[in-house]
Amino acid sequence: MSRRVLIIGTDGLRPDNVDLNRMPTYSELIKRGTLFGSFQSAFPSETRVSMTTLTTGVLPGRHGVVSNLMVVPGFGDDGYLQTGDDGDLLAYSEAMLEPFILAPTLGDRLHSHGMKLAVAASSSPGASLLWNLKHPEQVINPSSTYGVEQLRQLHVELGEVSPEESHVKRERALWATRALVEVHLRSQRNQAMVLWLSEPDASQHDYGLGSPESLEALELIDACVAEVLRAIEREALTDELDLFLISDHGHSTIRAQGSLQEHVRIGCEELGLAKQFAAAGHYVYAAPDGAIEPSLQDTAALIAWLQAKPWCEQVYVSSPEYMDLPGVLPLEQLLGPIAHRRAPLFAIQPVWSHETNEYGVPGTTMALTSSTSLRASHGTNSPYDRHAFCLAVGNSFHQGVVSDIPSGIVDIAPTVCWLIGLQEEIGFDGRVLREALRD
Repeated sequence: MSRRVLIIGTDGLRPDNVDLNRMPTYSELIKRGTLFGSFQSAFPSETRVSMTTLTTGVLPGRHGVVSNLMVVPGFGDDGYLQTGDDGDLLAYSEAMLEPFILAPTLGDRLHSHGMKLAVAASSSPGASLLWNLKHPEQVINPSSTYGVEQLRQLHVELGEVSPEESHVKRERALWATRALVEVHLRSQRNQAMVLWLSEPDASQHDYGLGSPESLEALELIDACVAEVLRAIEREALTDELDLFLISDHGHSTIRAQGSLQEHVRIGCEELGLAKQFAAAGHYVYAAPDGAIEPSLQDTAALIAWLQAKPWCEQVYVSSPEYMDLPGVLPLEQLLGPIAHRRAPLFAIQPVWSHETNEYGVPGTTMALTSSTSLRASHGTNSPYDRHAFCLAVGNSFHQGVVSDIPSGIVDIAPTVCWLIGLQEEIGFDGRVLREALRD
């Protein structure tokens, strides 16, 4: 018999930061389910890249969402696309004559079978929409109605988000939880559902891992999950609903080294290179205006200049012509086989360490940011950034089991399809998490 599935995502929750004394709901669910001890995010370990990997079950080298901030020549006024901006996502297909997500999402797959994927989220409007980009009417986010009248009316019924009175995004989380419980959960056509909470990510960014604010965020997400479980019981859905509790990535304390954009600018000045490079996040691209195409010689010079910096651990290159350069590795090791033209020229992996912060939490990166307010962040290939949380609970799963078989967010979509009866769906890079299944 096919199942209904609910995915509850807690942004940026590191597995080793789950505090069972503060999170009694998580503590009880771990006893009742299968915990995945080697669960990995996508690369880069950023929310919107991970969100797209979750909903497609394929790696960024295929689905095309390679960074939170992407450089896409020909898009908009400057060639930069912000994936957290729902306006950019909704405008992309018409502007570029291709879909923004280059692989079918869970929403697409379910829709083709007369089912629905329903989302309620407190994350950015763009991050929420990525789950089901072609069907925004199924996505409830407090910051946008995506131009859908049905959602505008729904927002009126749910009411505005109350002003935040603490340092955590409490009211947004409670609003999204209420949207799931009062709207999505009750509709049997919603064969798969998502509740995505932007904590503890927001609190960790602002106040640091292990801070009082981040601990308050852990208590908040535990309370939201408890509210969902009470609703499941009220609606008599326990026997038909399987549950995934996941995070999209981990987090690290940061030591800001200045933005890569600024480093590239300085490097080009010192090397006498023309303005032919652009940077976003940990990536370096050809400048989106296309005025000057970077030569192999100039790219090699810039890579060598960056490799000499004390914060640079590794450079990953996208083109085979760069593979003979000293000390580089193929970017496909991180993104998977690249089947589109959105990849950067190369990616920088900054140095990371096991150094602890003031709260005794290990994991520090030499972050490529100029921000003086960020206390923690993510996006690198550090194990502290890549290790994510995953717990499966329900009648379909083993109870009280910890699996150390390597797994990742790319495996969630194929497993959801299997559980809801779409076993014939193909084209995934991920796999069905069979080690957790009872049958």
